[in-house]
Amino acid sequence: MKGALLPVEPVRRRKLSEEVAEQLQSMMLSGQLQAGQSLPSERELMSMFAVGRSSVREALYSLQRMGLVSIRNGEPASVTRPSAQTLVDELSGAVTHILADAEGARELQQARTLFEALLVRYAAEHASNEDIVRLKEALDANHSAIGNQAEFAKTDVAFHQVLAEIPKNSIFTSLQAAVASWLAEQRFVSLRMEGAEQAAYDAHRAIYEAIAAHDPNAAERAMNSHLNKVGDYYWSARHDNSE
Repeated sequence: MKGALLPVEPVRRRKLSEEVAEQLQSMMLSGQLQAGQSLPSERELMSMFAVGRSSVREALYSLQRMGLVSIRNGEPASVTRPSAQTLVDELSGAVTHILADAEGARELQQARTLFEALLVRYAAEHASNEDIVRLKEALDANHSAIGNQAEFAKTDVAFHQVLAEIPKNSIFTSLQAAVASWLAEQRFVSLRMEGAEQAAYDAHRAIYEAIAAHDPNAAERAMNSHLNKVGDYYWSARHDNSE
C-alpha cells in the first residue's frame, strides 16, 4: 500500500569505542598494523581518534576478546593474530545456554556426530603409520581404564582427540577439545549406565580397525553407531532420573 511504513529498526548511534575498534581492525586487515607490532599508547590513541580514555580502553578490550590485541600490565597493547582457540572461546558462552535446553543439547550432539563422522573418514583415507600407532596407544589406554570411570572418561576424550589431530588442522583440534568440554556432563552421565564403558571401548576398537584398514565407510558407520549409542545412554539416564 502506497505510503505504508516499512518494518525497520531505529538507527542505533554507534559508540565511539566501536568506531575506534573498527578503524584499528581495518588497519590490521590492510597491513598497516602487523602481528607483533605495538600499538600507540593510550594517550596517543586518544589524540589520534579525538576520544576519551574510556573509549580507547573499551575498544582495546573489545579487540582483545576477538584475539586481535594482547594487553599486558605496564606494556603497550600489541597486535596479535587470532587463533582457533580464540574462535572456540567466543562460542563457549553461547553453547552453555544452548545446552541448558534439551533440544539444544540434541542439536549439539547431532553436530558432534556429523563432525566426528567426517574426521574418521579423513583419518581412514589419510592416516599415516605414525597416526595409527598413536591411535592404537590411545585405544589400549582406554581398554586399561575400564572399571575406573574417571580414568575411562579421560582416555575416552584422548582417543577422540587423537582422531582430531590427524588432519593437522588447529581448528579441528580446538573444536574437538571444546566439544569434549561442552559435553563432559553427558559423557559422565552416559558412562554410569551398565555396560557403557565396555560398549564405548568396543566402538573405539571398531573405529580404530576401520581406520587401520583405510576403510572410510566402515569408519563412518562405526562412529555414527558409537555416538548414537552414547546419546541413547544419556537420554535414557535423563529419563530414569526424572521419574
